Amino acid sequence: MVLALFIFVECQKVWRSLWFLKFFVNGGIRKIMNINKKSKGVSRRKFVKGTGVGMASILASGIAPMAYAKKMRNITFTQSWIPNGGSAWIYTTAGKGFFKKLGLDVKISRGFGSTASAQAIGQGKFNFGISSAPTASLQTVRGMKLAYLACCSYSSAMGVVFLKSSGIKTPKDLEGKKCGSVVKSGEYPFLPIFGQNAGFDWSKVNVVQVDNKIRTGVMLQKKVDFISCFASSVVPDVVNKGYDVGTFLYKDFNMPFYGYMLITQPEMYAKEKAMCADVTGAIMEGIKYYMTNHDEAKDIFFKAVPEAGITASKRKQFDIEIDLYTYINTTKEMATTGLGSVDPAKYQKMVDLVVKNLAKPGDPAPDLSKIMHLDEMVTNKYKVSDKELALIKKLGAPGAKALG
Repeated sequence: MVLALFIFVECQKVWRSLWFLKFFVNGGIRKIMNINKKSKGVSRRKFVKGTGVGMASILASGIAPMAYAKKMRNITFTQSWIPNGGSAWIYTTAGKGFFKKLGLDVKISRGFGSTASAQAIGQGKFNFGISSAPTASLQTVRGMKLAYLACCSYSSAMGVVFLKSSGIKTPKDLEGKKCGSVVKSGEYPFLPIFGQNAGFDWSKVNVVQVDNKIRTGVMLQKKVDFISCFASSVVPDVVNKGYDVGTFLYKDFNMPFYGYMLITQPEMYAKEKAMCADVTGAIMEGIKYYMTNHDEAKDIFFKAVPEAGITASKRKQFDIEIDLYTYINTTKEMATTGLGSVDPAKYQKMVDLVVKNLAKPGDPAPDLSKIMHLDEMVTNKYKVSDKELALIKKLGAPGAKALG
């Protein structure tokens, strides 16, 4: 008897603690639907109205029904370099909620060069990220397992940058000069190919290995005559400081190198294909918004990375960066098969150049049909309208002037 009384009291305590459920079951529905002993039934209208108001009462209490709670998927993403206008679209994607609406909680990290980012992604240190297309391809040739999901910029803007006051006018003028280079930077392994295609002997160039933090500075201080780099990262800084620059870009010397590729591990693609599609789709939406809404994109970026806009000079530099990124993406691929897609023949030519000039004995040529998943992820899925394309060309026009 005592045990039964104890159980009854404890059950009452539990029932009182679930006051919201008690209201919903005993009070909310019955009162709202006017159910009484004389009622013979409940109409559909009353039932819907009753349950709706009852649920509203629960929500008003601040307690969300567990059935409606959406579990967020945590993923990690690495850029290839420090945050700048060439990859700031990742912050637009996050800031506009394109990730969140697909249930993705993305942690964004800076990178330390395209080689390093490709290796970190392939080793599983990050779920997703970007690396320059030729650099990632070289890592694939050398055995790194990578899966390619989309193109995030259509030109690598790899090459060399020099001050017009240096007297350099043609690639041949680079012979006998000093070049400041960062060994882990994406353009570095391809400098000899550039020399071949541009008609000069790269072995006659005196390469000075420098840290990225001082690469631009050593050129401005005239400690080197030119630097190898991603022009899209260096030119805005130099132009913003008032210098006139010249560039020789790989793309102009029969080196059809794409820019950033969105990559992951093959295991991730095989096991989480739906998540890969969500990440890719959100980023494509973010890139389009980034290129067509410069002012808002800048506000989002400076809020996410305050140090990037801490001075008027830095904000002006970002203006040049976003213009340049937009300019280099006004391509045939984007206009025809949509954002993220590539020209298969052009991409194959890029990989062939990598294999021919940089593969080691025994390195197999990659089978693109097994590692490229763009047809499934992006091709013809993220089209750009004529109106959007016209706006992208307009907003990107100042970027063409910056290249000199």
